[in-house]
Amino acid sequence: MVDRARLVRVAQGLEPAELVLAGGTIVNVVTGELVAGDVVVAGDRIAATGPAGSHLITADTEVIDCAGLFVAPGLVDPHVHVESSNLTVTELARAIVPRGVLTLCEDPHEIANVCGIAGIEAFVAEAAGLPLSLLLRVPGRVPAMPPHLETSGHDLDDAVITDLLTRPDAVALGGDINPALILDADASTLARIEGAVALGRTVGGQLPGFTDAVLDACVAAGLEDTHVAESPAEVIEQLRRGLRVLLTPRIDRLPAEEWPELFATIERLGVDTRRLCLCTDDIHPNILAAEGHLDHRVRLAIEAGVAPARAIAMASLNPAELMRIDRDRGSVSPGLLADLVVLDDLASFSVSTVVRHGAVVARDGQLCAEPPPFDQPVAARESIRLPGPVDPATLVTRLPATLDGASEVPAEVVYFGGPKTRRTVALPVVDGVVQPDGDVARIAVVERHSGGAGTAVGFVGGLGISGGAFASTVNHDSHNIVVVGDSPADMALAADTVAAVGGGYVVVSGGEVVALLALPIAGLLSDRPLAAVASDLVAVEKALVERLGCSVTYRPVYALNFLCLPNIPLVGMTDKGVVDTPTMQLVPVVGVTDPD
Repeated sequence: MVDRARLVRVAQGLEPAELVLAGGTIVNVVTGELVAGDVVVAGDRIAATGPAGSHLITADTEVIDCAGLFVAPGLVDPHVHVESSNLTVTELARAIVPRGVLTLCEDPHEIANVCGIAGIEAFVAEAAGLPLSLLLRVPGRVPAMPPHLETSGHDLDDAVITDLLTRPDAVALGGDINPALILDADASTLARIEGAVALGRTVGGQLPGFTDAVLDACVAAGLEDTHVAESPAEVIEQLRRGLRVLLTPRIDRLPAEEWPELFATIERLGVDTRRLCLCTDDIHPNILAAEGHLDHRVRLAIEAGVAPARAIAMASLNPAELMRIDRDRGSVSPGLLADLVVLDDLASFSVSTVVRHGAVVARDGQLCAEPPPFDQPVAARESIRLPGPVDPATLVTRLPATLDGASEVPAEVVYFGGPKTRRTVALPVVDGVVQPDGDVARIAVVERHSGGAGTAVGFVGGLGISGGAFASTVNHDSHNIVVVGDSPADMALAADTVAAVGGGYVVVSGGEVVALLALPIAGLLSDRPLAAVASDLVAVEKALVERLGCSVTYRPVYALNFLCLPNIPLVGMTDKGVVDTPTMQLVPVVGVTDPD
């Protein structure tokens, strides 16, 4: 319960404050102004933002001298997947709280696909001991695909989703699902949306490239945000439909280089920015270590021409309003939680001190107190279940009997790109086995949840990988083992290697493990510090490019994480085979005709 009576007395100067941030400039994200003032804190909340007279300060009052500094609200990330950082919640908090990020709206569908409700509960329990608020974007669908299209580790049915939405830490129904379910008026999906609306929760979405009628249909279905806009024009159209648009720089859509054009367009049209939010979504440890987190997005917006107060609002007030938590956080206002960031410099969002719930929790880039230890669930450390070593013979594509004797065969190839496509390519056949050729490599997805190790094999293009193999247990969304390469022996060794360490990323060449990042917690997370995890991922990416010739030279592992995802256009790959995303149908690998 909030002690509002005490807040009233402290605000009037009738009782002293516990904390005063004195003499700074307040970043007022409500009005867009920079206003000189003190921030007076009683308990865990802000009591006043006017001048703090001496009567508010006693020997027991902590005073932070903010002369020449700026006081901003703590940052709120409206859409994030902790799992993509490859860090535990503890190590992520250690990295981002000193940067001013104090609230995460986490969609834990990655850990849920592997560990189910137990994985979600572990995240929440770990966060409870940290100077970080972890709120839930309840996964919209786990698994993403029906069982005839993909094997997942767990299934969250309608009753479980409803229970999760009723939790006090739930803020939204996550929208990382195939939007075709909405366009097809899928009864279960629409019922979950209606349930979220009835509970006052936000309804998330993802609408890649959607315009006109299909965009109208998805907004009419109840979606309130989208995080995958592909162009400035698309952002404007989505805003005009009443959506909140979540921005994060991506490789293939709205990269940071296009943000100046985006914000110039917004300024030219006079579009209100209150429905624009910044988010991180997926951010790898090497990028987090090199650039930052949500604070980096604020800097990018400022560099693109957004006034600092407005840019900070996009990472505080705007997302807090979207998630309906602005009664407690999002601005430096009386009555709200004292989640505050003291900045040495406004334009660079340079953080010196972080206050959470009225207590100083970080200074000069470091947490003030060591986080408590947390024991990860045993099941999360035993999430790779294979019947035995992977047989190289299971990782090749053999001719069906109907094509016996052919020396060349048309094969359906998954091509990396934005969007992913599929093309029919003529590939050579040797002793009944279809061979990779030119830019086309082998790809296999090995089921790792049940112990049955069902495997689908096919071909992938647009990556340039040859001379070995890459394997990963981070393979959205069900996180079965994906292996890409040209040598079946190296592919088998790569799969066996990640299985042996409990999951991770590995590069193999010539029968040798060249680089490895072990992720022993659910095959998604490391239990080591950020610097060590980032260093190993850099080594894996270096080996991918330099040893295997991967043509995706910027963040290649990130690209490979989404290579198989059947939720996003136009094609995916699962342990059941090649999935055509628009139709949600399996496509034969050989003996096919061009999809066009």
